[in-house]
Amino acid sequence: MMNFIERHPVASAVVCGIFASAIFERVPDHGISLFVCMALVTIIGLVFGTRLPIFVRTLFTVLIFYFGGTIALVGRTMEPGLTPYTAGMALEFFALFALWPALSLFRIWSGRLRIALVLLVLPISLALAFSAAAAEEYIFVQKYRVSGVGPTPRWTVSNHWLAYYPETGKLDGSD
Repeated sequence: MMNFIERHPVASAVVCGIFASAIFERVPDHGISLFVCMALVTIIGLVFGTRLPIFVRTLFTVLIFYFGGTIALVGRTMEPGLTPYTAGMALEFFALFALWPALSLFRIWSGRLRIALVLLVLPISLALAFSAAAAEEYIFVQKYRVSGVGPTPRWTVSNHWLAYYPETGKLDGSD
């Protein structure tokens, strides 16, 4: 196992990052744990920068992309649908919470790669958030299209809710 990590540090770090992201999703009220983890990632990245092993730098990068997507999802799920308000909230949440971890990529990587990674964090985070929320809303409507349902916690951001009323065909929700 250790031999694989030594020979393929980038692939190993990506797998570990995906596994860590899945673990964060299973932790009840994972928000504070995620914020603490990202604060540590940001501080360690800023202090040690390119001196970190490639495995750690790649793992931090995967976690930063995951965090950006998660934070953008919180803003996007403020109400159902992709509207100027939900897109703006996704951008606002990203700017408030995920910008510093994203900018720490300037210290973690060098050359053109760091510029590319920093420029990719926002669009990939928004794409992840928008597609996850749209899929959730579509599945929610399909599940309750006949019977309907009142306010129900969202699957993606449990402190936000959705409701569907088949008689009006209206999907409702809030934060």
